[in-house]
Amino acid sequence: MKKSKLFIVLVLLGTFAIGVNWAISNGKKSEREKRNSFNTSIDNINYWVKAAEKGIIPFNPEIKTKPAVFTGSNIRAFSTITEDSPDVPVTEINSTQSENSIFVDPNDPSVVLNSNNSTQNPVGQLYGANDFFSFDAAESWEGEVQGAGGSNSGDPTTAIGLNGRWYVNYIDNPGGMGCSYSDDQGASWTTVTVAPNPGDLADKNHMWIDNSSTSPYEGYLYIAWTNFGGGNDREIAIAYSHDNGESWTINNNISSAVNAGSHNQGVNLSTGPNGEVYAHWAIYDGWPSDESAIGFARSLDGGVTWEPATRAVTNIRGIRNSETSKHMRENSFPAATVDNSNGPDRGSIYVTWANIGTPGINTGNDMDVYISKSTDGGDTWSDAIRVNQDPAGLGKEHYFPWITCDPANGILSAIFYDDRNVSSLDIEVYCANSDDGGETWEDFKVSDVSTTPSPIPGLASDYFGDYIGIIAQDGWVYPTWTDNRSGSAMTYVSPYQTNPLNKPSDLNAIVTFETGAVDLTWLYETGENFLHFNVYRDGEFIAETADVTYTDQLPDYGDFSYQVSAFYTEDMESGAVSTAVRWGDPHISVSPTSLFENLVINTQSTQYLTVINTGQLDLDYSISAFVNESRSVLDYCTAGSTEGDEYISRVQVGDIDNETGSNFYQDYTNLVTSMRTGESYPITITNGNSYIKDYCGAWIDWDGNGEFDEEMIEFSGSPGHGPYTANISPPVGAKTGMTRMRIRIRYDGELYPCEYTQYGEVEDYGINVQGWLGIEPVNGTVLPGDTSMIAVNFDATDMEAGTYNATAQFSSNDPDANEVDVEIQLNISQILATVSADKEAICIGDSVQMSTSIAGSSDTLIYSWYSVPEGFTGDKDEVKAYPEISTWYYVNVSDTSEHSSIDSVFVEVYAQPVIALGADTSICGVNTWTLDAGNPGSTYLWSTDETTQTIEISTDGVYEIIEYMVTVTNENACSSTAGIVIEWVDCTSIDELSSNVSLSIFPNPNNGEFSLKLNALKDEIVSVTVVNELGAIVYTKEDISIREVLTLKINLQEKAAGIYSIVVRSDNGMINKKVVVK
Repeated sequence: MKKSKLFIVLVLLGTFAIGVNWAISNGKKSEREKRNSFNTSIDNINYWVKAAEKGIIPFNPEIKTKPAVFTGSNIRAFSTITEDSPDVPVTEINSTQSENSIFVDPNDPSVVLNSNNSTQNPVGQLYGANDFFSFDAAESWEGEVQGAGGSNSGDPTTAIGLNGRWYVNYIDNPGGMGCSYSDDQGASWTTVTVAPNPGDLADKNHMWIDNSSTSPYEGYLYIAWTNFGGGNDREIAIAYSHDNGESWTINNNISSAVNAGSHNQGVNLSTGPNGEVYAHWAIYDGWPSDESAIGFARSLDGGVTWEPATRAVTNIRGIRNSETSKHMRENSFPAATVDNSNGPDRGSIYVTWANIGTPGINTGNDMDVYISKSTDGGDTWSDAIRVNQDPAGLGKEHYFPWITCDPANGILSAIFYDDRNVSSLDIEVYCANSDDGGETWEDFKVSDVSTTPSPIPGLASDYFGDYIGIIAQDGWVYPTWTDNRSGSAMTYVSPYQTNPLNKPSDLNAIVTFETGAVDLTWLYETGENFLHFNVYRDGEFIAETADVTYTDQLPDYGDFSYQVSAFYTEDMESGAVSTAVRWGDPHISVSPTSLFENLVINTQSTQYLTVINTGQLDLDYSISAFVNESRSVLDYCTAGSTEGDEYISRVQVGDIDNETGSNFYQDYTNLVTSMRTGESYPITITNGNSYIKDYCGAWIDWDGNGEFDEEMIEFSGSPGHGPYTANISPPVGAKTGMTRMRIRIRYDGELYPCEYTQYGEVEDYGINVQGWLGIEPVNGTVLPGDTSMIAVNFDATDMEAGTYNATAQFSSNDPDANEVDVEIQLNISQILATVSADKEAICIGDSVQMSTSIAGSSDTLIYSWYSVPEGFTGDKDEVKAYPEISTWYYVNVSDTSEHSSIDSVFVEVYAQPVIALGADTSICGVNTWTLDAGNPGSTYLWSTDETTQTIEISTDGVYEIIEYMVTVTNENACSSTAGIVIEWVDCTSIDELSSNVSLSIFPNPNNGEFSLKLNALKDEIVSVTVVNELGAIVYTKEDISIREVLTLKINLQEKAAGIYSIVVRSDNGMINKKVVVK
């Protein structure tokens, strides 16, 4: 024996006592021995009370809770015609009633049978599963607090056959299965043994009766349970009766094919239209643990034979070990139902359970109610559908679901505890209806009060009941539950009727993005006494219409829901069809899309990212940084325990919040949290089965050498029951990238990271060490059109030289880009060269001065400059260059220790403006001339002080030679200066020349080829010049002798089209004519 205690045994001998002290192993049982003397997976209250009576566990203490709070009795739901929830207690007799089962007479929906775990109050005698009944649709109740047919061990379940016989099933006092039946509506009961105790206990039973009129097995009765003990320990057993419950045939194992890691429990039975029998149950693959899957088995011959069981719904996470925040024990046993109606979903199977987070992901703080549906007899199952309709992600808890399908109309109804409107310690009771085969749900509060559940004093194991119930028939629905509004646990029933009126269907909504107009359309099969449709937005009435279309104008961007109902005479309103729309979206943009930094060892820097919301709704983002540091797979030492017992039930540190069962050793290195050197991170470890001498420690392989040779992280609360808390501070110099954290809980002894202990557990987790990278903030909300600045901190303190890469992943509610990655790179050097230039851009002909600054070295340095394109070299820390084109300049700096660093700078080279004013020329003083400096978009300064691209020049008859200058500065601040000399001449002698010589041009206009015809009355020596519009001479010929007639051919086909001036000069004057070249 591992523990020994010094204790006193009092032996009563007549009227005196003798005190005996000793310290030997066969004395009073240790705490561990007491616990191990009973099975903690058994959930029967009688079993736990007996353990408390033996001193193995404590009784539930009396805890004063706050009074119930009235929250209103109105039912606000389209799917019901009942407006008030009456919350009727099943008895006024002082007692406790919990763990509720209810059944309705298939021949009369106003007749209801209820059974509960019943005790004296205060708890004294445990009556077991009793019988209450109502003949007026639950308005009033009769029955007894005592067990149906006598005392039993509880876990009630009920049924009523088409023949009128009533049934109550329970665990009998020997620990097997019992059943009582009544043929006189509860006046008397006959008890029958269904199955003997399998060894320890037959636990968590359920009963169902085949009431399908089309079934060849109508009237067959089925009871299932978990065998604890015996040859079929921890498996699901079932018994069937073909004679109305008077005799039973047992099949002790229908579940073994699922290979549960620990056990199968919480079975729930249902039957189909053709006599199919279905069993669902929770699978536990470890213990203690949450439910990990839902098992399923079926029989097609009245329960005689069963197909091999399967895991119908996998990868779930129930709540049994994790628990809610309420002061009561919980589970996630499944409840199932089958559609036996003649509707479109006839034969469909539905199973419901409570799940932590979304099934398949199984993380987060939400506990929600889900269903899965099978339309092929259980061969395949749908994805999980969420039943409770309140917003997700708020950490609200919904649990203990039960489900029923009305065989008259196929409407599904569910019940569950819910804390959406109250504190985390309180509950209300909600129901939900679905008339489309579970695809959509409408949920509503059915209880009149909120209450604070508390363990029933005098019982044990935080017991407040392990399930609640609901049943439906012919439009009547009977939800039943336990609450303590009266000061003690009591069963309440609050019947309602589902809405039978024809309602609209297939509601469709289309939003016009530009305007926010919503076009609604729906279908409707006209019902008798129909008047019009009511249209609601977010539950508020907005319009009535007789058409099956309606257009609404949304008030603003956001999320909205629409409901459309049919309104009839006598103020009757149908159920509503619903749909949801969104106007606008958040849209994320991150700039820049990558970051690069150069640092020398032991330096830091900060750069910034900008998150921009380019959408219309609030953008919620979070950032996860992943350091892409490759590490070889390390072979860490093995560790664990051989017997378990105490175990790590929860680890909370950074992004890790992992709740688990007992597994001796578990590798959770796929669960990773990031840590940065210089920061501190709180860690909390919870012990799932603690002892006063339990120790907790942790180790992290900071240097990445594959060994836990660092100092152990010590926890407050160790030794002890926990929780154990500490702060983790990654040391400066911790190796960047993924590494391993090992956590150990053990009983009394030295803590070490390797090898095995007898008791306890070891778990490993992943740590992403971000020694060089820090990002803040890591989450936030950005309003539409706004931005958020994110600081990215680079830290090369005590880092090795090299290149480090990471990815910053932005997760957001942007529907088009919910993940955006920004690549981050840090280059760390022993020596860091930084090049700077006195100008980032120059004009051709200018020089650029470049200099080098050095960090990280005081050694003799060697500089080597080069360029792309090639052509530049240098060997000094400062150099000058005269680039003619844009150029990259590189410098490689090295020291005598062979450390080197390269940096570069880019110099943009811009061209100078090109100015073409034309050749110097002569112009008659009485004319005007246009000068054009070209280069549109530039700035201009003429020698005339004008600042336009073109200027008009003239001399007003003054004859002189003038030089016109212009400086042009382009958009890159590069300038050029040019000029033209104009000779302004006296052309008064033109008449003398023109009186002797005539000039004609043909053809005019032309294609660039034309002829000049000169006629002279007497001999004349002339020159011919052709000038373009810019004043440039494009053709000239001197000393042309004219005698009578001369024809001169000119070819300007290689010149631009335009207007050209033909100037003929002689000593006697000048002739000027225009020619048009096309």
